[in-house]
Amino acid sequence: MKLRPALSGLLGVALCATATANNFSVSGPGGPIADCPDAPGAWNLAPTWPVLNTTVSVTNPVTSITKVRLSGLQHTYRGDIHVFLTNPAGTRFNVVVRPGWTGVGGGNTGNYLLGAYDFVESGGGSIDQGGINIAPGTYNQFLNTGGGMWTSGSYPISNTPLSGITGPAGTWTLTIVDWWTADLGSITGWTLEGTDTTGTGTMVQACFPGTGGVIGCPCGQPANPAGGCANFGSGATSGAVLNATGVPSLAADTVVLSTTNHRPAGAITNVFFTGSGSLSSGVPHGAGVRCVGTSLKRLYTGQTSGGSLSRPGMGDPTVSARSAALNVPISAGQTRHYFNLYRDNQAAGPCGNTASTVNVTNAGSITWTL
Repeated sequence: MKLRPALSGLLGVALCATATANNFSVSGPGGPIADCPDAPGAWNLAPTWPVLNTTVSVTNPVTSITKVRLSGLQHTYRGDIHVFLTNPAGTRFNVVVRPGWTGVGGGNTGNYLLGAYDFVESGGGSIDQGGINIAPGTYNQFLNTGGGMWTSGSYPISNTPLSGITGPAGTWTLTIVDWWTADLGSITGWTLEGTDTTGTGTMVQACFPGTGGVIGCPCGQPANPAGGCANFGSGATSGAVLNATGVPSLAADTVVLSTTNHRPAGAITNVFFTGSGSLSSGVPHGAGVRCVGTSLKRLYTGQTSGGSLSRPGMGDPTVSARSAALNVPISAGQTRHYFNLYRDNQAAGPCGNTASTVNVTNAGSITWTL
């Protein structure tokens, strides 16, 4: 859990917010690496066959990537495999581009053996080792050269060093493309590590199911290490994330609550709640785990767009003003707890309960100043 210190407030002095850098690490699911049915795939054009796409949610804007870990990676014929990232703005970045591939032939004939492969910008080994089967370990980002480079104009993927990869908060996607037929493989999961900035964020995030003494997801699904329990149904994500930005000052309240990593398609109904008591181990709430326990009040409602939602919106009262209107005014020095409840219509079946059609984000707390 990353702790984000509350901003200090001084009467009669303007608050000047500054960005602070943090290290982050978020993990996502794995899956099979689909084979190319009509080898070879047309190089420098978007693949037209199934590929492996898997996502993570990053809470704050990313300033650099330090490591991409492929857990449980195994695949025969290493030169078939192309790995890249896509940030929430849709910009793509190469991580490994077909070792040994020159634009003709098949590239490295050696295999990825079963295990965790960490890709860093420098300081690791070379992934380009011909016919040698290479063991799990740390290897350098590989962007290839000459005819093996990705230079597409119709489907751009940037050859940016990992330290130069940036992007907004939200859903980051790992894509693995197999450009040749007959060789198969998979990963069991993946991890994205880097640096981000909290901006003026003031929320201490907590209540990550299955960790830190919090109960596991009630319907047996995995949890997002940075959020809540995984969603169900088509387009399901690894679990929605609650965070906040802004100045938690009662005199100059600019706090904005946000929830991300919902299904990217469709509008999902959300409710932002506040409460004055926390539950350290959490309780089941629909398909999720709720760690805010007493004096629950509905702050805002809305529907996600593109998998996210922020409140207050245009015309909404501030968080502190809305709290006062609900007869739970905030006092200076007080810590309030927050979570987001949202519709997860496909949860009833997996949960074995027709009433389990909602899910919950992680929780978070904000300490307010004058």
